[in-house]
Amino acid sequence: MSVVIPLASRIHGPHYYKQLLKNFKDFFVTRNVKVLDVIDSEELITDDVLNALRGSTPIFFLLTGGTSRLSWKLLNLGNLRRALIFAHGGHNSLPSAISIKNRADVEGIPTKIYFCKDVSTSECYNVFDEAVTLSNNVTQISNTRVAVVSDVVDDLHSIFENITGIRTSLVGYDELMKLFEEVRNKEVDYYLSKLSVKLDLTGVNDLPLKNAIRMYLALKELVERNGFNAVSLDCFPLLTKYGITPCLAVSLLNDDGVPTACEADLRSLLLMLIAKAVGSWPAWIANIASVDGNRMVLAHCTIATGLARQCRITTHFESNYPYSLSCNLPSGTYTLVGIDREFTTMAALKVRVLDSGSLFGDMCRTQVVVESEVDLNYFPNIALSNHHVLLPGDPSMKIKDVGYMLGLDFISYESLIKYLAEG
Repeated sequence: MSVVIPLASRIHGPHYYKQLLKNFKDFFVTRNVKVLDVIDSEELITDDVLNALRGSTPIFFLLTGGTSRLSWKLLNLGNLRRALIFAHGGHNSLPSAISIKNRADVEGIPTKIYFCKDVSTSECYNVFDEAVTLSNNVTQISNTRVAVVSDVVDDLHSIFENITGIRTSLVGYDELMKLFEEVRNKEVDYYLSKLSVKLDLTGVNDLPLKNAIRMYLALKELVERNGFNAVSLDCFPLLTKYGITPCLAVSLLNDDGVPTACEADLRSLLLMLIAKAVGSWPAWIANIASVDGNRMVLAHCTIATGLARQCRITTHFESNYPYSLSCNLPSGTYTLVGIDREFTTMAALKVRVLDSGSLFGDMCRTQVVVESEVDLNYFPNIALSNHHVLLPGDPSMKIKDVGYMLGLDFISYESLIKYLAEG
């Protein structure tokens, strides 16, 4: 839920700004927004106010000018990592908004101003609605609890938490395998019957497939029992130590709406969380397998069946262990997004899917050929990471806004490649 903090200076007259706030009452009700009482003096910044802001991406509603000092007090006392600012064209509202943003930029606190000229028009409700949507999206992400299934902690975990505010919890393989052993056969058989409806199981051995389903159910129980919202899975030790490939489990968890990243990839997991928040879901983690001119081949074994079609069960690529997925992807427009190791920058490339399925024998089992308007031979030398996330549609502006509020810069791969080509 978004939290709106109405701010005003008494010199502008309480009658004016209280009536202005009242005009937005119906809008706030329909958007399920929590609106605090007007703050027009520092004495009104109480512990109750600060507690109401915890865990949120608040929207400062600048009813009047002369509110930059109040805003800064709230940012400092509330230890706020980010905030949105709604300003209008009267009573010096916008000048205060710009002052707040200038100082926040210097201090490294992400802020974004939403402005409408005339608060008496319906345009303002549309603009405010954009602010509420971004607030909800960023709050959803920053309040995520991630299960990191691994026996190893690396420096990326602390960087991930410090940058995003997302909490991670380490879950060892022993704990996961205990849940694996507790899964009842009846549950496995039930999910096997469901899978047979949407997946081609021709030639599949029941026992390893049941183990793959059992792993999915164990991870599902881990998530539900502990209140996790996402999973980062260090999958290769599961394969080498226990002989179980979690590819199908990752796919099914993503189908359930639980963003799940393989290979302990917190960078891609963050992109998946952003994708889900902006409604571009399911999303798929893929390797950059090959480039040729303006075409690229993406490949991986964990695609969500909800993103794909004509899926069949097959073996995992490197190990040839059972089982992973080979699927076709609907043609159309997609966005390929990557993020750097320091969680400071993400980059996006608009692509079109040309072909997909099991096209080559020397790659991960789902392969997708995409086409761009730029020369992708430059891509290996500018890619922010190997793993990229493929999102349906073109949500570039939405993910740019969410990323900015999480402290991430944004690069257009197209613009960068065009610049390099001209140089």
